Amino acid sequence: MYNLWAVTSGKGGVGKSTVASYLAVAEEQKGKSVLIIDMDEGLRCLDLLFGVSDRVLFDLSDVIAGKNLSAAVYRPDGFPGIYLVPAPAKKGKAIDKFAFSSFVDEQCRKFDTVILDFPAGMDFYLYEALPKYTQFITVCNPDPVSIRDAAAVANKLRSLSKDKVKLIINKFYLKYLRKGVFDNIDSIIDKSTLMLLGVVPYYKKIPVLQAKSRFKTGGRLSRAFLRISKRLCGETEFLPKIKKI
Repeated sequence: MYNLWAVTSGKGGVGKSTVASYLAVAEEQKGKSVLIIDMDEGLRCLDLLFGVSDRVLFDLSDVIAGKNLSAAVYRPDGFPGIYLVPAPAKKGKAIDKFAFSSFVDEQCRKFDTVILDFPAGMDFYLYEALPKYTQFITVCNPDPVSIRDAAAVANKLRSLSKDKVKLIINKFYLKYLRKGVFDNIDSIIDKSTLMLLGVVPYYKKIPVLQAKSRFKTGGRLSRAFLRISKRLCGETEFLPKIKKI
């Protein structure tokens, strides 16, 4: 079975690209080769997060159109096992569904893990082209709007016969749970209608790290993504006590 993960969200700003990039880092730290593809045409950001934006000449649309993959793959400094394909910088470079399907399936045979960072929203045009073994990951925050949007994404994916859909709760802040501002984890699971894959703690320095194209590779944040990556690969990893998330 190939590891193909499609990262989605209904609402923008939930940290979907952060989740996708940290999952790539977690897999690379396990010694795996990872291809991460930015699917957000016109609003790409992974090239900035990984510090390769000044090198980008070609992108996913060029590869789909027939250019050799090596021309559009960029290697972030410090992560020798991560390979990044940026999204087109401008909208309008339509990606052919059938060519995309063949491309993804081919890359899954070359890399240990392939991660697709899809744009937020309900445009699922390319989702139908993905192989049946694709694992869909919907990212939400603990707030009510984000949870409702995650449920909408889940319903749409199920209507497309995509049944391998799981939830990551991002930016979990225990203080707000204790104050009754946000629902508890069980309630979020029920309202989203999704099986929980993992919980990622809120980390206030994320914007600073991203501005410097750096990643937090230790502590609770790193451990949370490592647990999630192990679960996605079929390993048994229990959710820690809520105080230690």
